[in-house]
Amino acid sequence: MAKTIAAGAFLSLLCMVTNAFGSQPAREHTVADLPDWSGIWMSEDWPEGNPGRTGASHGLPLGAHLPYNAEWEARFQAMQAALRHSHGGKSCVWYFPAVMDGPWVFEMLITRTETAMSFEDDEIRHILTDGRSHPAPEDRWPTPWGDSVGHWEDGTLVVDTVSVAKDPSPFSPMVSESVHYAERIRMVGKNKLEDRLTISDPAALTRPWTVTLSYIRVKNQDRIVNGDCTQNDRNPIINGVEGLAPTGVNPTK
Repeated sequence: MAKTIAAGAFLSLLCMVTNAFGSQPAREHTVADLPDWSGIWMSEDWPEGNPGRTGASHGLPLGAHLPYNAEWEARFQAMQAALRHSHGGKSCVWYFPAVMDGPWVFEMLITRTETAMSFEDDEIRHILTDGRSHPAPEDRWPTPWGDSVGHWEDGTLVVDTVSVAKDPSPFSPMVSESVHYAERIRMVGKNKLEDRLTISDPAALTRPWTVTLSYIRVKNQDRIVNGDCTQNDRNPIINGVEGLAPTGVNPTK
C-alpha cells in the first residue's frame, strides 16, 4: 500500500514538472533555424569600407545631431564647443553603441542560446537569446557594453540593451544612463548586414531616434587579427589633426 502511494505521488510530481516545463516558451533554436552570418565584417561607413568617408567621427552615422530637449541641447552645444577648442586625442576603448560604428572588424558567432560579436581588439559583445530578461534594476549597473538580450524573428536578430555607461569619448551619442537601445540586425544582401538601431532616452531626447548602420563582408581575410591602437602608432594627434610619422619612427616614444 505504501509503495502504491509513493509511486502515485512520484507520478503526480513528474506530471507537475512536465507540465511546468511544457508550458514555457521555447528558448533555444536548433542550428538549422539560425542564419549563416559567417565571415568577417566591418562598418561600411569607415574609409576602408567606403573610401569617400574621411573617418572623422562627425562624418559617421552615430555622430548625428540627436533630437535633444532644451537642457540636453545646451549640454550638447557645450560639448561641441569644447571639442572645437580641444587639441584632440585618441580613444582605444570603444563603448556601445560606438563600437557598432567603429573601425574594428568583427565576427558574428551564433549559437542556440547566444550571439557573440568578437571584435579585433579582443572585445566581445554578448547578446543572450535563451529567453532570459535583463537583471532586476537593483542587480545591474552601467558598463561600457550594457546588458543585451535578444530573440530571433525569422532571420532578424532583435536586441534590447540597457545599463550602458556614459562614454567618455565623443564617438557615442550624448545620452543619459537611462538610455534604452533597440536593434534589428539582418542580412540585406549576400555580403551586407544592416543594424537598425533606435535610441530612446526620455531624459535627454524629445523622441526616439533611429539610425541604420551597415556592414560589409571583408574580402581577402579569413581570420581575426588582434588590433591594438596604441602599438606602433604612426598617427600622432598634433594640434587636433591626425598626422603620419615616417616609417620606423614611433611618435609615442
